[in-house]
Amino acid sequence: MSNRSALYFGGIFFFIFLWLTPLGIFNSWVPPNIHTGFYSVATIDGGDDTGYYAFLRSTFIDGDLDFFNERGYAHSEKINPTGYVFNNWQMGQAILFLPFFLVGHALAHLYQSLGYPVTTDGYSAPYYISTAVASATYLFAGLIFMYRTLRMFTRKRVSMVAMLSIWLASPLIYFSFIRQRMAHTSEFFLAAVLIFIWIRFRQSRRPIHYALIGTILGLLCMTRVINISFFALFAVDLLWEFRCDWKESPARAMKKISILAGALGGGFLLTMLPQIYCWYQLNGVPFPPRHMKFAGEGLTGFSIGPLLENIYNLFLNAKWGLLYSMPLAVLGMVGLFMKDDFLRDLRPGLLAYLAGIFGIVLLYPEDSASYGHRHLISALPVFVLGLGTLIQRFAGNGSNKINLGPVVVCLMTVLAQFCMLVQYKVSLPYNHPQFTLQALGSSIDIFLERPDMLVRSSSFFQVLLSPHPDSWNYLDGMFLLLFPFFQLMSLVFVFFLFHKAFESTGVLSKLLKPKFILIKAVFVSSILIILVAFAAPTMSDSEIQSRLKYLETAKSGELLFRGGQKDASRIAYIEASQYMPSAWKPYFRIGQAWQGQNNLPEANKYFRLALKYNPGFSPALSMLGNNLKRMGNADEAEKMLRAAIRSWPMNKYAYDSLAHVLATLDRRPEAIEMLKKAISVDPNYGVGHANLAMIYSSLNSNKKSLAHLNRAIQLGVQGPVIDRIKSIVTQKADQENR
Repeated sequence: MSNRSALYFGGIFFFIFLWLTPLGIFNSWVPPNIHTGFYSVATIDGGDDTGYYAFLRSTFIDGDLDFFNERGYAHSEKINPTGYVFNNWQMGQAILFLPFFLVGHALAHLYQSLGYPVTTDGYSAPYYISTAVASATYLFAGLIFMYRTLRMFTRKRVSMVAMLSIWLASPLIYFSFIRQRMAHTSEFFLAAVLIFIWIRFRQSRRPIHYALIGTILGLLCMTRVINISFFALFAVDLLWEFRCDWKESPARAMKKISILAGALGGGFLLTMLPQIYCWYQLNGVPFPPRHMKFAGEGLTGFSIGPLLENIYNLFLNAKWGLLYSMPLAVLGMVGLFMKDDFLRDLRPGLLAYLAGIFGIVLLYPEDSASYGHRHLISALPVFVLGLGTLIQRFAGNGSNKINLGPVVVCLMTVLAQFCMLVQYKVSLPYNHPQFTLQALGSSIDIFLERPDMLVRSSSFFQVLLSPHPDSWNYLDGMFLLLFPFFQLMSLVFVFFLFHKAFESTGVLSKLLKPKFILIKAVFVSSILIILVAFAAPTMSDSEIQSRLKYLETAKSGELLFRGGQKDASRIAYIEASQYMPSAWKPYFRIGQAWQGQNNLPEANKYFRLALKYNPGFSPALSMLGNNLKRMGNADEAEKMLRAAIRSWPMNKYAYDSLAHVLATLDRRPEAIEMLKKAISVDPNYGVGHANLAMIYSSLNSNKKSLAHLNRAIQLGVQGPVIDRIKSIVTQKADQENR
């Protein structure tokens, strides 16, 4: 890129980062109602996100690959016959994120040494910020690789328009900044590198170049295993490249193909060995069991009728049909069929890959239940080749100009994706059966009636435009100053690396030679295998039986608890805690059982035990704070409830309980603010409206009291307390009228 192009691209990227990245409710002055869509920088989903992040956090912080103690991990109690917790995901992202994680770890130690309450366990703001920066940085590097690939065949402006459009008009934009801990940005980066390296070395006859391609493919599959579909590209491309040699001497051509294919397979296996060994140690099988289960179901249940229906849904379904949700991908596929000199030799391999990835998507029976067709994100570097060809065909004959038509089409698709993005999990649920068409149909209403939605969630702009205190604390500085600075410096560093990497001379260019990369790959793979051996040793029979017994008794306790048999549940959970003393859930359930019997001291004892092993668990903090309030310990209750809110800013019950504590301490204006936050989280929280009516009544704000009282009654809140408030407010209103 020229300096001007780099400045434009970097500026656009950084602005979108500021516009879309949700910071969450990191401090008490940030209004909860500006945070929408669930995810934020400090939110790691308990499913795929934690599955990926656990490899990094658990190995580095805990020194093991035992994910039983991973906070919020949805599968923490799914114990395999090996004794380890199920993990179907891969470690590739953890490898890529490690340098950034180390910076976050150093930052956490620095803040802690300065006296700030920052933990160094992988669960505090420095770690979340550093891994969010890692995600965006690899995305940025992937986009540059995609641009450089396009520049081999298309003009500068065509390359820039195609690159930006395919990113901004695809589901990748959601995973760029909103749900950063998914592996899609890392996957996209590696796919872009793979396509770039393949095009550069595909006509080479040197095995080392194919070994390099296999190594990159191995790391890509170690990030997301679905990318095994790229083998179709290399298999078909090899046969296509040797078609002339085959006619002259089949034996010689077959020998050369076998050598190059063996080099590619060897590089792949070299990189994948640590992951295969890790799967075997954790799950008892050398592959991801959940993926293999669904793949088997898809193949055994194959029939023409459902396949045709799946094809129709993939392209035309109102929920996420590609024609509506990713039209540029469809145009990219069309562009691959256009007559073009550079595409002629690339086309067979690219189409073979697309056939492979579409085959997996069509046959895989599980609904991804996420934003768009995320399984096609690794195909974006392929789609963009066709899109660039198409844009250049209609761009005009100028040396570096583009006609208005292609630009307008690209802008319209980007705007359409943005309209879907701002409504996802905000005004429309993720599983809406007609999400795409509904979101696109509501676009005009968004611009005319709900312009506040255009700045999605708690972005930098949303937070900075909110009323804020004159003095910031350490979290304000971390999220609003350090985070964007760290991200900006990472972008500058990437530009510097690219500039140095593509110089003909220099240390970095030598380090990027295929031979040196392969030597590093052998070294890293060996280290990872040793690391897995130490971090996930084979468990003894007694350890395995203890965990399986825990799982059995915990399941029994949960069934009894949900069935209302609190005493029996408590006994079962006490037994479960004896098998696994470090498990937090049994203590929490025992505390709930004691609380149900109004034995607050015993309940608090077990809530504290649960918090010992899961310190940031908001429901336990909230219940403990509420009990302390009932026992008259207002000061400690306030601390616990504020901790519950910091841990989960959308916990309306914690705001409500804290308001009661503040009212008891005669801090009613603060209590009102807490209740306002409770109903901003959930405007239909009737109890919150009733409590606001009560406090406003005590302050003689009868109109406000009556408004919230009527709202509480509309929401179905009733009982003696409501009748008493209504009587008091009515009497005061009558006195004012007299």
